Amino acid sequence: MKPIPANIIQHFAETFCFGRTGFSREEIPAYFMKYQGDIPTIHSQIGASKTGVFLSCVAALTPSNQRLALYDLCDDPPSSKHPMPAVSVRQELLCALVQADGRAPLGVELSSMTIRGIREHWFTAASRIPLSPSAAITAARSLVETTCKTILAEHGLRDQSAGDFGQLYRRVREVLGINPKKGASQNLHQITSGLSEVIDGLAGLSNKAGDRHGLEGGEKIQDISFASLAVHAAGTIALFLARVHRDSTRGPMNEHVIEKIA
Repeated sequence: MKPIPANIIQHFAETFCFGRTGFSREEIPAYFMKYQGDIPTIHSQIGASKTGVFLSCVAALTPSNQRLALYDLCDDPPSSKHPMPAVSVRQELLCALVQADGRAPLGVELSSMTIRGIREHWFTAASRIPLSPSAAITAARSLVETTCKTILAEHGLRDQSAGDFGQLYRRVREVLGINPKKGASQNLHQITSGLSEVIDGLAGLSNKAGDRHGLEGGEKIQDISFASLAVHAAGTIALFLARVHRDSTRGPMNEHVIEKIA
C-alpha cells in the first residue's frame, strides 16, 4: 500500500491546523499516537508550526495507519481546544482522500463505517486490485466474512458456520431480520437473495482463483476486471449489512428502514 499523496496530507494539515481551527500543537501527537506508538513528540519539534507538527506525525505513520487516522478525522474528529472543521469540509476531504486512492464512490461510504475491522479489510482489498488480483479476491471474501462475524459478535452470538460462507451470510440475515420469515417483503427478499448468489459466486471465485488455492499448475487469476468486480460486490454487501446493523442498534428495525438503506 502506497503512502497518501503529499498534496492530500498538506490539505488535511492546513484544514485541521489553521489558526483557531482544529488541533492545538500539543493535541496533534496525542491524536496520532492512538494509531502508532513511534510518533514524534511535541518536545522534539520545538519551533515547528501546527501544520509542520501534523505533517511530521502523518509521515511517521505506515500507509495503512495514515489512512485510518485521516479517515477517522473526517468521520469523527476528537474533541479539541478549537472547533473542528465543519462536516461539509470534512466530507470534501474524505472524497479527495478516496479519489486519490483511485477508489469508486462506494469507497467513501465504506471508509466511513465505524467498525474498524471492516474498514481495514476494505483498504486491503481495494489496494490489492492493481497489484495482485488474486490477493484482492481473497481479501474481498475476508471483507464480507469479517462484516458478518463482527455483526454476530456485536449481537452476542458465535459464528457456527464452520467455514461455510453461505451459511454465515444466511445467519446474519436472520439476525438482522432481512428475510420473509421475519416479515420482509418479497421484493426485499429477492434483493437479499440476489446478494446470496453473489456470496456463493464470491466464495467459489475465492476458492478456485484466489491466492489461497490457485489454479492448475500453480497459476493465479490476473484479470483486474474480475478482481475489481469481486471487491466492489463484496463492498456493496458489507456496506448494506453494516448499515442495517448500525441502524438496528439505534432502535427498532422495520422494513421501511431496511428498504431505504437498500
